[in-house]
Parts: sequence; structure tokens; C-alpha cells
Amino acid sequence: MDDLETRRLRRTLTPTAVTAAPVAATGVSAAPAATTTATGVTAAAPAPVVCGPWTACTLSLGLDGTILAAGSGAREVLGWAPEDLPGSHVRGLVPQLAAELGERHLDALLADGEVAMLVEEGLARDGRAFTASISLGAERGPAGELTGVTAVVRDVSAELGRGTGERAGERAGEQAVVVTDADLSIAYAARAASQLLGYEPEELLARGVLQLVHVADQPVVTAAVDRALADPDRDERFLARIHDKARRWRWVEGTVTNLLDDPDVLGLVVALRDVTDRVRSREALRLSRALHRARVEAAEEGIVVAGEDGVARYANAAASRLLGIPAEQLYGVDLDGLLDQPPAGGPVPVPRAHGEVSPREIGYAHPDGTHRIFEVTRDALGDDEPDGAGWLVTVADVTERRRSERALRHRALYDQLTGLPNRYLLRDRLEMAAARQQRAGGHGTAVIFLDLDRFKAVNDTRGHAAGDQLLRQVASRLGAVVRATDTVCRLGGDEFVVVCEDIDGPGAESVVERVRTALRRPYDVAGGPVEVGASIGVALSPPHPLDELVHLADLAMYRAKHRDGDRTGPAGPDDQR
Repeated sequence: MDDLETRRLRRTLTPTAVTAAPVAATGVSAAPAATTTATGVTAAAPAPVVCGPWTACTLSLGLDGTILAAGSGAREVLGWAPEDLPGSHVRGLVPQLAAELGERHLDALLADGEVAMLVEEGLARDGRAFTASISLGAERGPAGELTGVTAVVRDVSAELGRGTGERAGERAGEQAVVVTDADLSIAYAARAASQLLGYEPEELLARGVLQLVHVADQPVVTAAVDRALADPDRDERFLARIHDKARRWRWVEGTVTNLLDDPDVLGLVVALRDVTDRVRSREALRLSRALHRARVEAAEEGIVVAGEDGVARYANAAASRLLGIPAEQLYGVDLDGLLDQPPAGGPVPVPRAHGEVSPREIGYAHPDGTHRIFEVTRDALGDDEPDGAGWLVTVADVTERRRSERALRHRALYDQLTGLPNRYLLRDRLEMAAARQQRAGGHGTAVIFLDLDRFKAVNDTRGHAAGDQLLRQVASRLGAVVRATDTVCRLGGDEFVVVCEDIDGPGAESVVERVRTALRRPYDVAGGPVEVGASIGVALSPPHPLDELVHLADLAMYRAKHRDGDRTGPAGPDDQR
């Protein structure tokens, strides 16, 4: 016995052979029908029988093994898109079948007009090997000559060792299958379907699908069927309650496939999967959410749930209070438009992975006329949320906190009496000036150090209030006569410093002269006008090191004060440390 006869005998004896018994349950005839193949030749031989709900891949082959056309099942059975297969050779899919394609072999294989059936090893696109049941039909020309082959390939790996009736009606996993007509009358029920519903198969044949479906869910099922009838190329899904023989309701997820035009099925294939536990878990989760919602309503932070489009779907009482908008008006509001203004000088939000945005601060014009500062956090909701993906937005009012922090920073860096930068901010400004001078070149940097003359006498005779008035006026006059790019600082007591960037010697002298003229004018303080002068020291870089300018200007100022004051003294070469 040769290899060909051995494989045909194996097909006859093996339990994986596909029989027509399940099809008979649907009332579908297995009689041969003439078809026109991709070669344009009428096939006189009987068409291969497609049994049960297995997905099949139909291939039209030339005698040399070239694939001329492929059916839609190629994607599921072989992992290839149907449009990718024409032009390739069948040896890449079923190597042993390629060896049989030849007129002599095919004549023997298709002897007596039979539809030959083989069991061979198939190869999927991802390299997976599977047991393939292959039905072959001859394509012949007008004179009866052999012109091609129609091959129907099925993956029967999972069906090895199982009974024929069980294989024909049941899909893999926990699904159960029924076949109905267009009116949803059951024509065939797989064993898993009868087990799911508690009916014997013959009992189900006497029923319609809608008789088992909860009345509230019947529109959902009929809508899915209508869509499947309108577009046979699409599988339609539904979620509905059905009752078993004991009248217990179970949730099932159904998939409707329209095979009414398939001559081997002539029906709607409805695959059912029991999802009762999953639905009940979701119901328990909904109850849990209701309890959490009560806590959310009592939260201090504003909490808003928004859809993917940024439109608010839920807002708690705190969000309504913080935003100054009634809760019923918040529903449907575009949050991106409402909360998109950064505070003055605030950071721009930085996107994170999966579209999330890190906590950010925004300025908010409250309807009561005040300006508020909010910290907004937006986190992506999971895809398993019942309303679909969206955002959980929390809003916290940090206005008072930020104002307190700014006040603390201001007190740390600015003089409380005059509002001028203090010695700490002066150090920072000098460091920035050094960096700019090194980077840009150009002119140098000057430090003007001044100490008021006769200020102690004002304090002693007029009191400290009059002294404070005088210091504030000095600060105001200094700010008015220096350049816009200069920095005026108060070191403490009656000592002030002016930092001038991008300036040379004559420029510094000009600033000093304007300062001296401004400070000599009388001051209006408690008890009457007073006059004071100023001893001034000036240090310039270059030639002096920039980090020593304050010290050098201070020394120059003391020399001027010891010469009766109201003078200006430059830093000398001997002043450097």
C-alpha cells in the first residue's frame, strides 16, 4: 500500500474525520452543488462538506500548487490575511499536500468522483504546527480535464480524541453554540449549549431563542441579529439574561455570525458564553462605588469625573463650592476650558505616560470676584470603567498656602521696611551678574556702597518713626535715579548698595552723581524737614574681582566718611585682600 492510500485509510479510520452528522441536525443538505472557482472553471465534482461551527479556510489551487484565491477563514486558521496568499505556494502552508498536486496523483486521490479528505500537518504564519483536516475537490474544464483543486483546510488539533457530535457543535473554551434560522428558531444545539441551559438538545429544538431571553433584554438580542443580517461580514455581540430549565437567570455574552448564505450551514451561528459571575462582580462593584460616593461627597477636595472629551460627568459638593458653580451646571462643562489657566509665573504642566498630567497649579477667577489658586490633579480612569475611559480630576484650593509661602520667601529676600532686596538677594544678583559678564563680555559691573551721614542724629532727635520715614524715602529716591537694569539693596541700618551691570567707569560716575544729587534734597519726616548726606564707595570689575566688589566698595566708603563724609571714594589697588 503506498503513502497516498495509507493517508486515505487513516482519514477513514481516525476519529478526527469530519462527518456530516451535525449538519443533518441543521437541516442542511450535503448534496453536491456546481460552483465557479477563482480559475473561472466549473467544478463538476462534489463540493467539500463543511460540518459544524469550525472555521474553515478555502483555497483555490493551480495544479502546480500556486494559491489562486483564499477565503476569509485564512486569517483565523492560517494567520494570513486572504489578500496576502494569492501567488504564494501551498507548500508553505501544508507541505505534504504540495507533493500530491499532480495530475496522476490527483486522479487517484479523487477517484470515482469522491471528495478526498486527508489529515496532514499544517503550518500557521507564526510557525505553529497544527493538525489539518483537508477536503479536496477537483476543478475540471469543459472536456473533463483536471484544471485545479479546491482545498478546504480546518484546524482540528483541539478535537483529537473527542466524539464526532461533540466536535461538530461546540467551540473551544466555555462557549456553547446554537444554530438558528433568521427568525431565531433553534435548528441545532451543541452539547455545551444544552448543558448551559439544562435542556436536552431535542427540547431546545422546539424553542425559539427569544423564549429564553429576559423580556428586558430581547431588544438587545434582536438588534444584534438585525445588524448581523444587514452585514454578514461582521460578527455582532450582545449581553443578555437567559433562563435555564430551572427558571434561573444567567447572564450570557453572545456572538452572532451570519452564515445564512453558506450552503453548508444556512443559518445564524450563535456562540454563548456564561458571564454571570463577571456581571455579578460588577454589580457588587457598583454597590461598593455607591458607598464610596457617600465618602466622596463628604471630601474636602473637589472631585470631578470627566469623559475622554474632558466634559464633566460628575462633581461632588466640594467641587461645586470651590469653583463657585452649582453642581447641576457643572455637568456637561468642558473642564479643559474651565481649568486651563496657569497662575502668573507658574509652571506649565508636564505630560506623563498614558496621557496623564502631573499635579499643577492654575489661576482661577472665582465668580465672587476673587482670584484663587487651585492645585489640579488629573488621573486616567481604567478601561474597565462602566462609562468607558475618562479622567478623575481633583481640585484643592491652595490660595492661602501659596500666599503664605510667597510672604515667607519675600521676607527672607526683601527688606521689610523699604521693600528693597536684602543682602541675601544681593548675593544672588551678584552671582547672576558674574555669569552674564563671563558669557557676554562687554562692559563690567560696578558696586556702589553708600552710608547715610547724620542719620543717627535724626533718630535720636526725631525718633525711630521719623528715621523709618527717612529710610523709605531714601529707598524711593534711589530706585528713581538708577537705571532700569540696576539693583538697589538695603543691607541694614542706613547702608545701601547699588549693583550696576554692563557699565564702565564713566557710566558708574554718572550713576553716583545722580544718587548724590537725589539724596541731598530735604526729607519730609515727623517733626519737620531734615537734610542728610551720604558717604559713597565705588568698586568696578574689571579691574577688581567681581566677588570682592562689595568688600572693596565698603572700604572705599569708610575712607570717604572718615574724610568728613558726604564724599565719594573709589576702590584702590591696595584694597584687595
